[in-house]
Amino acid sequence: MKGDELRTHRETKGLSQSEFAVWLNERLQRRYDKQKISRWENDAERIPAAVDALMTREINGPEPERLGGPALVVVVANQKGGCAKTVSAVNIASALAIKGYATMLIDCDPQANATQHLGIDSYTMETEGKTLYYVMHGDLELDDILVTVPESGLRVAPSSIRLAETEVELGKEAGGDFIMKEKIAAAKRSFDFIVIDTPPNIGELTKNAMVAAHTAVIPCQTEKFSLLGMAFLLENVTKIRRRMNTGLSVLGIVPTIFKQRERNDREVLEQIHEEYGPHLRVFDPVPKASVYAQATSVGRAAVEAMPDVAGAAVYRDVASALAEERTARIKEVDRVA
Repeated sequence: MKGDELRTHRETKGLSQSEFAVWLNERLQRRYDKQKISRWENDAERIPAAVDALMTREINGPEPERLGGPALVVVVANQKGGCAKTVSAVNIASALAIKGYATMLIDCDPQANATQHLGIDSYTMETEGKTLYYVMHGDLELDDILVTVPESGLRVAPSSIRLAETEVELGKEAGGDFIMKEKIAAAKRSFDFIVIDTPPNIGELTKNAMVAAHTAVIPCQTEKFSLLGMAFLLENVTKIRRRMNTGLSVLGIVPTIFKQRERNDREVLEQIHEEYGPHLRVFDPVPKASVYAQATSVGRAAVEAMPDVAGAAVYRDVASALAEERTARIKEVDRVA
């Protein structure tokens, strides 16, 4: 949206710039002021993605099923590190939030990469005792630790290195596989989507996330070792579906860090389509691009900071597919529960 379009819409509503700022703040829980509105309207500053999305909905009408619950719980996983798993989780969750869905991102990785990616200081959060560790151990509820990302409106449950202790403790506790499911039960009533970023392994934390989830998104770098990791992950999804979570599905595979000029990447992408395409959705590949690392360094999701970056459209496609999955499950009474 351009500045003149924003101005036209504001004037159509009969609001001054100060009144329009109040109107936006009530809906987006921000602290915009008249000066900020003026800069947007004069194209002196880019209109935030959350404001753009709200204005688009105002003009085009709301899309269905943005109801603030019941949430579709999505696990983003691959036991192979370095496959852009966290980048995918952050950008998918941000794309959903930008679309206007009430979205929570749970950082279930002790490395706290998703937390840091979005500009949240995991050290400070741990010092204040407001990380996922304290939720998993019953000291706090998710609502007590959530941090809002200003531009997208995404709510984040931060992690810290101390969560590594939980990995060991979950295996010793009776019913330990179901703790995450128990902890998100209340949040499922007020969010549209809960996205869980997992550690790069099939340990107790990843298992907890899968037991709690409705569907899984699997990022897979277009190289051989990541492909092997995906096969192992799918085996574990099958086991969890059979033993602990019969409703768990796989939404699809997201090929990542794809280099079109590299023969190996093209061959692996073709192999993904040949082996998994007949029974799983394979999204378009996300190309290797330095802007994803740059976005991380400034604490932003690429789809929010640079909406036209290569691969952003893929993450928006995944978000749209998740919206369709949620709508389908809502229509089947007991599938989103």
